[in-house]
Order: sequence, then C-alpha cells, then structure tokens
Amino acid sequence: MSGLFDAIGPLLFAQDAGGQANTWSTILFFLPLPLLFYFMIYLPQKEQEKKRRTMIEALKKNDRVVTAGGIYGAIVSIDSTTGQVVLRIDDEKGVRMKVDRGSIVRVVESE
Repeated sequence: MSGLFDAIGPLLFAQDAGGQANTWSTILFFLPLPLLFYFMIYLPQKEQEKKRRTMIEALKKNDRVVTAGGIYGAIVSIDSTTGQVVLRIDDEKGVRMKVDRGSIVRVVESE
C-alpha cells in the first residue's frame, strides 16, 4: 500500500518530487478527466434528453400524463404551434387546464 501512496502522494499533496518530472506526472494525472466527464456525465444526460424529447413529440389525445407540478390529467388537445396542451383534470366537474408542452414530465401507463 505504501507503493501506491508513494506514487500518488506527491500529486495529492503538491510535494516537489523532482521538478520537471512532477509537472508532467501532474498533467498526465489530470489528462483523463475531460474524457471521464464526457462519458460519465455528458453522454447519459444527452441520451436522457433525447428520450424526453421523443416522449414529448409522441404525446397524443387521451394520454394520461403528469406535469412538473405533480398534476395528473388526460390530454384533451395539443396545439403544436404554441406548445400548449389542454389537460382534463376532473371529469365530473369538467376542470381543464392549459400547460406548456415542456412541463409534462411523464406519461402514465393506463391500467
């Protein structure tokens, strides 16, 4: 275990272990970080946004959805020019509400 600490210790604690060699080892230590960021953060986020975009594009009348505010409703109509969606919240009282298309978080599977 001391061998591992001897290799990483100067990098972590910024001790001078040899001047120019220390600079290159520090650069090599931080070189993979952009790749790590790209593969662990950017790509999964991009894939998730693509799934969300396809879900929003596939919305149709009578889909049961949940908004970002936690409101459950069924789609009555979709206006693609303005991006507004009319939701039916309560059937008995005839309550309807307009929301932005982007505020729909998920489609609820009907039982």
